[in-house]
Amino acid sequence: MATHLALMQSPDMGLALTALGRGADLVTTDAGHALVIRRRIGPLGEVRFSSQGPVFADQSTLADRVAMLRAARLHLLNAANGTQAVCRAAGFAQVMTPATTAILPVAFDTDAQMRMAHGKWRSAARAAARAGLTLTRSPLDGEHAWLFAREAAQQNSRGYRALPPALTRAYAQANPGQAQVFAAHQDGEPIAAMLVLTHGPSATYHIGWSGDAGRRARAHHAVLMAVTDWLRDTGIATLDLGGLDTRHAPGLARFKLGSGAAPLTLGGTWIRWPRPSGAFRRWQRPRQSL
Repeated sequence: MATHLALMQSPDMGLALTALGRGADLVTTDAGHALVIRRRIGPLGEVRFSSQGPVFADQSTLADRVAMLRAARLHLLNAANGTQAVCRAAGFAQVMTPATTAILPVAFDTDAQMRMAHGKWRSAARAAARAGLTLTRSPLDGEHAWLFAREAAQQNSRGYRALPPALTRAYAQANPGQAQVFAAHQDGEPIAAMLVLTHGPSATYHIGWSGDAGRRARAHHAVLMAVTDWLRDTGIATLDLGGLDTRHAPGLARFKLGSGAAPLTLGGTWIRWPRPSGAFRRWQRPRQSL
């Protein structure tokens, strides 16, 4: 599978954060890069944070990577896959065990994409194709307030949180054409939609919504196939379908893995403070992620 670039490590996200007035720096050395977000938190002062990073060059040595991580001057890191040894060597302590995300390779044609999926998923996608749905794609703009409203209601009903809409809109404005809304319509009304953000050779399934009619029609299966068709034409190699939570959202996890996505275990959460307090020392034992 092609190497995936995480959204939160892309220069594109850095542009969006800067446009919102947030502190964001792309720290780059010969060993790789890290997108560092800066935020002032009360008496702690400026806290430097990075998510799903750093991105290391393949030929870089452990010493080079440690130096690069120290150059980023991070306090908190949600680490990428395979970075645990570097984090330890750079003086970080792990405070939370890794989460897992689902990465879907974009196959070389539609038939190959369908063959990648599991049997039940393929059957659902074929049923959706026979349901007479109208599929559309359009760049995210002010006409898509309905999607944010319905996704906010879905967050409240299911008890989860996502990045704020203001950041998503800033991403679309700072990176024209890189935020696309794919929707399935029935009788002229949207019944399901996905918002996809592209960044370098990769893309992220950023928002997904489906109503009752969309679930009955298996609309998300048809929409995801439309997404991969467009990504293929755009030259995108991988799509991050987001976290896998088999305990609290088993149906969504089955949908993601059934599409042919592979689980990618990230590196856990790490902290490094110049002068550890007693409270910090009590945190050094890793906790289980939710």
